[in-house]
Amino acid sequence: MGELSAMQAFGNELIPRERFTSAEFVALEYERLWPRVWQVACRLEEIPGPGDFVEYSIGDHSAFVTRTATGGVRAFHNTCIHRGTRLADGCGSFRGEIRCPFHGWRWDLDGTNTYVQDPHEFPPATPDELRLREVQVGEYGGFVFVNFDADAPPLRAYLEDIPDWFDPYRPERMVFTSMKTTIVDANWKVVVDAFNEGYHIPAVHPEILKWKDDAALEYTPLHTHTRYGGGGWPMPSPRLGIPSEEVDEQEILLAKVDDLIDNLPGYIGPSEAEALRAQARELPDATSAGEYYLNRRRSGAVARGLDWSHLSDEQVLGGDDLLVFPNFIGPVVAGAFFGYRVRPNGMDPDTCIFELWTLEEQPDGAAPKPLPVREVYPDWRAHEWGLIVDQDFQNFRGIQRGLRTPGGPGLRWNRRQESCVRRFHEVLDRYLFGAPT
Repeated sequence: MGELSAMQAFGNELIPRERFTSAEFVALEYERLWPRVWQVACRLEEIPGPGDFVEYSIGDHSAFVTRTATGGVRAFHNTCIHRGTRLADGCGSFRGEIRCPFHGWRWDLDGTNTYVQDPHEFPPATPDELRLREVQVGEYGGFVFVNFDADAPPLRAYLEDIPDWFDPYRPERMVFTSMKTTIVDANWKVVVDAFNEGYHIPAVHPEILKWKDDAALEYTPLHTHTRYGGGGWPMPSPRLGIPSEEVDEQEILLAKVDDLIDNLPGYIGPSEAEALRAQARELPDATSAGEYYLNRRRSGAVARGLDWSHLSDEQVLGGDDLLVFPNFIGPVVAGAFFGYRVRPNGMDPDTCIFELWTLEEQPDGAAPKPLPVREVYPDWRAHEWGLIVDQDFQNFRGIQRGLRTPGGPGLRWNRRQESCVRRFHEVLDRYLFGAPT
């Protein structure tokens, strides 16, 4: 344990790079982190009817979330109590009952055993002994969370400040517009760190500087989770040194709209995207890019039956980037969410499972939409993710390889722009080492 303790970030000026490269550190996370934290398993819209299920796995832990006959939501450990066979794989429907594929034992959707083949040949067992073993389950904003620790505090207590930031965007009214999974060439924490700061924008996404004041971003480390935001008003970064009298408002508007639609597909929902692009081609005289973009987004929302009257201009213009510790992160803006779920890939410290979920707000009374096709790309290079995500993916491999370079020092962190990164590692050490965060 002494060697692992040397990998703590809490209380140290430098973050040990071995946290990202050590198989022993991966094992410690599986032992002390993943069984104890609330994690997003699925959305309610993925299990609309009785018996519909979604499996969620992290390391050796596997659970399935299912809709019961009365419309409730339950989660169970994904293992038969007879001989251990997995009961659910991926997603699908149990068609009224849960059945083991090995010996045909059955349970109702509440986990009560309803059938044992040749029960007289087994020792007597109580109904409780024959029940499926439950996993803690909770719902927030249309998301279904699970926690493998039966003694963990309730989900709402765990979320702490997150609803204060997320609730105004009404995530419970959002539906999927895309669901994509791939393998990324980096430790899962490299990915979380990258999406938990804007400090990398000038080097990795320089085209964004045409319309985003990255210096205006505000960082808010919370007790367990993190948030950053601001800088939504369309204007060039001061890093470009463009005099105010030379700023081309039409060019800024087009750059922002085209980037968000083409280079971050799904960031603006498909119901809005093309109309917004078409309207952005003719900026009226004496109108700033920010005023026009804000008004067009608000008027477009009204036309689609959405009420954004309670949202601030900044929430419409730029939104908030949220990390629900430890592995669900991404920007939410009026009308849409662009979320990443990141998990370790088995025991390999050098790769991770990356999922990109895009969601769009629906008006009250809208007819249910079918789920989009679940897209899986074992190699991320086999898909066009959009320029900005591609840039991040291309960067990850170089980060991970660099972290493995012998003789490299501990990692330094920017006190302001990487304060959320630092907070993430401090909270991680709360779970791994009992750090007093």
